[in-house]
Amino acid sequence: MNNADEMFEELGYRIMFDNTCMFRYVKCFELKPKRHIIFAIDKTISVCEENEKELAINRDYFTMQELKAINKKCEELGWI
Repeated sequence: MNNADEMFEELGYRIMFDNTCMFRYVKCFELKPKRHIIFAIDKTISVCEENEKELAINRDYFTMQELKAINKKCEELGWI
């Protein structure tokens, strides 16, 4: 099985690093806002979309493929 980074890449996400989170995966769309899946240092996961160049709209759902990749990342981080 692929590691989580490869799973997210297959879903069209790219990994980004910054000082506010452990990992951030970003997916760009042509006609929709960018989607972010964020793994925070406090062991929380957020799913957001950009709204006028800022993260604003929280989304409460994942696709099954995204959920598999999220679970794999949690395993790799030792969270589960």
